[in-house]
Amino acid sequence: MKKIILFVLLGIGTHTIHAQKIRFALQAGVAIPLGDLAKDNIHPENGGFAKSGFDMKFVGERIFENNFVAGMNLGFSMFGIDQDALKSFINPGNPELVKAETQAFQNINLQFRGGYDWNINDGGFHVIPFVDAGFGIFYSAYYAIQVDGGKTYLRSGNSGAALLISPGLDITFQVNDFVGIKIYGNYQFADYRVEEEFKELGGTPTIIYNETKNYKYNSACIGIGANVIL
Repeated sequence: MKKIILFVLLGIGTHTIHAQKIRFALQAGVAIPLGDLAKDNIHPENGGFAKSGFDMKFVGERIFENNFVAGMNLGFSMFGIDQDALKSFINPGNPELVKAETQAFQNINLQFRGGYDWNINDGGFHVIPFVDAGFGIFYSAYYAIQVDGGKTYLRSGNSGAALLISPGLDITFQVNDFVGIKIYGNYQFADYRVEEEFKELGGTPTIIYNETKNYKYNSACIGIGANVIL
């Protein structure tokens, strides 16, 4: 995947007379669920109950002499599941009687980037507003819930793909001509569809539903990273 990003960036440069530099960044931070993804007052079969997790990105971008930026972003976000909120919703009076096994929400994406690089203090600082847009793959959370030592319910889902849009801002302190330290933040949103199944387990599992459901994905990411300029 990194070879694809480098090929695209070099291609941009060879077709532009005023191409200037290539900048690569590896960055990591916190992924914060928003909207329906984070709700803890809806039935578990409808999703929600996500809590803050991990975000990681590899970014390659071409900086032109007019300070416009074009590039690509390969990213991954993973959110935990708030089991305490999940148990409290199912049995508000005695949440300790509910057993839950969960697997996190996940998002993998490949996006194209467009932005502008403002140089401040003779290039010592860079402020780069940008918009990333591209392909996102979304993995629904998995729940196995046993209520009061009795019935066990399982929610499982496949992956769904959709257009993911991510406006954001990078702020970089340039350590020297080649290396920089950055702070980044962005907001991500998408509408996606995924086939899911919710069933009661037992001697003969009973399928409560099996259908394609629509979800809204909203999150904010903030973190730090390092740049290398070639």
